[in-house]
Amino acid sequence: MRMLRFIFLIFTFSVFSQEKDSLYIENYSYKINVKTSLELEEQALEVTNLNTLNNYSLRQNEVGKLALSLNYDILGIKIGFSPDFLKNDFALKGPAQYRHYRIRIYFPKLYQQFYYYRTKGFYVKNTEDHLENWEKGKDPYLQISNLNTLEIGGETRYYFSNKFGYRAIFSNTERQLKSKGTWMGLLKYNYSKIDKTSKDYFMLDDESYNISLMGGYVYNLIFDNNKYLFGQITPSIGLKYVRNMHDNSSGGIENDHLLIPNIGLRTRLGLGYNSSKFYYGVSVLITSTSYQEYSNIDLVDSRIFASIHLGYRFKAFKGLERLFQKIGL
Repeated sequence: MRMLRFIFLIFTFSVFSQEKDSLYIENYSYKINVKTSLELEEQALEVTNLNTLNNYSLRQNEVGKLALSLNYDILGIKIGFSPDFLKNDFALKGPAQYRHYRIRIYFPKLYQQFYYYRTKGFYVKNTEDHLENWEKGKDPYLQISNLNTLEIGGETRYYFSNKFGYRAIFSNTERQLKSKGTWMGLLKYNYSKIDKTSKDYFMLDDESYNISLMGGYVYNLIFDNNKYLFGQITPSIGLKYVRNMHDNSSGGIENDHLLIPNIGLRTRLGLGYNSSKFYYGVSVLITSTSYQEYSNIDLVDSRIFASIHLGYRFKAFKGLERLFQKIGL
């Protein structure tokens, strides 16, 4: 028991108490950090109806999202939504909705986030396989507007080097002063649901619990003092427990309860400018998870995120400083 307590204390000290190397990292967490970003996302799902042997290659309507972030001390909040002026080709691809909320907690080498994603509105990218004489760019796609996806979950990341400022990349509450990379470990866990309320084209009701373990390397290259270029590659393995309701080959409804292994890969690339007050940048994140799931679905769930951000830091209000000191943050 004493040995377990000792190991726990050593782990707690290394995760939460170790300070960053000031020769490599400049800390701005004591300032209020406000950031706005324009984001584009595409989600891909492949569905095969065994009754008709038709394949539906589904894509989320590429709706532009406007996200607002606020960071101070160890906390960060992000809210994303889709304003009307960013809606894309609704006449051809159908309506789409998007909601995104995220809470982040930052420690010297540990990053914790909780998130909520909800999307609605998909179209059939391979519409030409289902409609004769269909012309791309002129005729509307087949639309699955009642297909909803929901994901609620979290991520816990650990960065091994105290000379690497991960917050300089992900929250911009730090600035990397010298080029540095680090190994990282990541645990992702979530609840997800894919729900299609009608039976036209195909029936799909998918509810799952997922856990994935990732490990990889990230490097931040600094040049001209304020400019940076970073890259990350993170393979993953995981398990998914799923309850799925779908069409079967006899024309009826079938229920599956399965435990499915999966493998995946996450890659990220970005560049930008980061000064003591003002910063901006662009980044691209690609995630792909592959698993053979059900008798009627061989699924590769891929997502592409592209972002352009602009932010500013300013001195915190005295009342906010006192509040965080009072609650011990």
